[in-house]
Amino acid sequence: MRSCSTVDVLYAVIPLRRFRDWLIRAHMERCPRCQARLLSRDEAQSLLVGPDRVGGVEDLWRRISGAMEPAAPVRGRTAEARSGWWRWAAVPAMAAAVTLGGFWLLRNVEKPRFEAVAVASAERFELDYVKVAGAPAQTFVYQPQGTDAVFVWVSKTP
Repeated sequence: MRSCSTVDVLYAVIPLRRFRDWLIRAHMERCPRCQARLLSRDEAQSLLVGPDRVGGVEDLWRRISGAMEPAAPVRGRTAEARSGWWRWAAVPAMAAAVTLGGFWLLRNVEKPRFEAVAVASAERFELDYVKVAGAPAQTFVYQPQGTDAVFVWVSKTP
């Protein structure tokens, strides 16, 4: 039983046709539970329609149209008709989502781009002297491009 569920999971997860064919054949040859559910050759042939059992073409349309007519008229609303309102609501909802998404994209496209001129120069930040524990220290100054933030890393001098 565990093997059957493993085969089902592998079949669902891996969509390669050749792998699926191999998986089914290999499993059916080894699994007695699945072999017991298979039809015999005679049972399978009895399900096939032979040329002698095919009817004439003359009354084909009459048989098709008779099968297409409903057996009895349905009174009241069907379950399909009652639950169909969401299909009509989905169309305007999707149109609204596309419209709002388009306006949002246009608003962001029209914004001014980043320019190197807009970045302030690092010259306006000055650091004259740094001490750590009363001794001169080594400093590392970092300013990310496009921001006014300045990061200063200080470490003791060895």
